[in-house]
Amino acid sequence: MATKKTEQAAALKLPPLWDRLQGQIDWYDAKAKANQRYYKASKIAIIVCAIVIPIVAEFSAMAVIVAAGIILLLESIQQLNKWQENWILYRSTCEGLRNEQHLYHEKAGPYAKLPADEAHRVLAERVGALASITSARGIFARMKSCRPVR
Repeated sequence: MATKKTEQAAALKLPPLWDRLQGQIDWYDAKAKANQRYYKASKIAIIVCAIVIPIVAEFSAMAVIVAAGIILLLESIQQLNKWQENWILYRSTCEGLRNEQHLYHEKAGPYAKLPADEAHRVLAERVGALASITSARGIFARMKSCRPVR
């Protein structure tokens, strides 16, 4: 009887933790998709402008200057916003969180043979560590791009 009460108490503790985990998965998934869209759209625009330059060079020097300016602007924005790096970082974090969710749900990996309370604690710690690592990587990437040129 005590085991059943313990399992019921553990089940009541799960929703806030599970909701937070699902919220993080959804956030990282949305951010990864958005960064992927921005990155690919900017690269397609750059390719189109690069293709247009030799075609319009025969007719208008101003069109060449505009197309080159667009390429420069898009590359600069891409460099500032780090769309490709963020896309990869957010996607890997999202997949890591999904993996933790799956392992926990299936009582596999680090959650195998753990009592429910201990499994909740381990899940919270591992999810928190994964989010912290992602945050640290993002900060490091920003710092790396802001280093002064010597």
